[in-house]
Amino acid sequence: MEKPQLPRVTIKDVALKAGVSKTTVSRYLGGNYKEIAPKTRKRIEDTIASLNYRPNIMARGLKRNTSNLIGMVVADISNPYTTAIMRGAEDICNQNGYNLLVCNTDNDPEKENDYISMLQAHRIDGLIINTTGRNNEALKDLAHDDIPVVLVDRKVPSLEYDTIGVENHRAVTDAMHHLIEQNFDRIAFFTEPLAGVSTRKERAAAFEQVLRANGHPSCQDIYEVDLSSEGSLMDKLLFFLEESKGQTKAIFAVNGVVLLQLVIALQQLNLSIPKDLALLGFDNPEWALAVGSGITTIEQPTYEIGTAAMESILQKIKGNKTFSQYTSFSARLIIRGSTTNN
Repeated sequence: MEKPQLPRVTIKDVALKAGVSKTTVSRYLGGNYKEIAPKTRKRIEDTIASLNYRPNIMARGLKRNTSNLIGMVVADISNPYTTAIMRGAEDICNQNGYNLLVCNTDNDPEKENDYISMLQAHRIDGLIINTTGRNNEALKDLAHDDIPVVLVDRKVPSLEYDTIGVENHRAVTDAMHHLIEQNFDRIAFFTEPLAGVSTRKERAAAFEQVLRANGHPSCQDIYEVDLSSEGSLMDKLLFFLEESKGQTKAIFAVNGVVLLQLVIALQQLNLSIPKDLALLGFDNPEWALAVGSGITTIEQPTYEIGTAAMESILQKIKGNKTFSQYTSFSARLIIRGSTTNN
């Protein structure tokens, strides 16, 4: 026999038991504490707890034409870069009475488009997106609905939205100078497909530019790998190892996800870091310290990027209609044992 469903507790029930008006309860729920005496606040708080009252957030949002939801669409939730940005954005959300609704696209433009539509239907108050760059018209539609949008990591020149990222060219230049100083004969750049992703293109361009400027023979050693295709990375790795046989060599990984897959592949081949091959990665995952004497990495201020993105959204919600701008943070090269050329 099914348990009978209890009637939903309403704001009227809270007001009656607490001995106050519905307006006073509404003020309490809205955070307008200045207009309520401390004893009354305590009575309302205790009543809400005793009745197990749950405010209808959606209904309150409809009245104010707001949902208190911020959408966040990420390209790869398995990337440590992404999770750190989410933490930063979520902390600012919580401090300002918003909730973060996260969607993962796996770099799939179709999934991204579906999520944008879903978030729009949920009447989000703002959107933070690490975009594939292939749904620009859908993102422009959000502007027509007066929904603030901030791009993180990846630039899309045709979209006039604030963009938060890092100084990719400078970061890669510093890293390449470090590798060149170690006198490696060959240096490879391993990246996920470059097409449509500004950060990958910027990093690859800086890699090639620095090597050309220094007369290094590796300026064409750029390997694009499809991590969704089994064997893609291993095939490219084996090709590079064969091409550089008998030479000292290093690999620069475009992000933390590629870096991890390279570590796994090198272990499968029983190759030692840095004895057989040096390794440097963009992003600084915690596990990088646990591989050998540590992996040299480029550390991005990911948490700060997340907080900056959310703060930009809040400014626009408050009516700050400044022109779109690009905010770039400095990254830091952390040198560890993986790039020591013995």
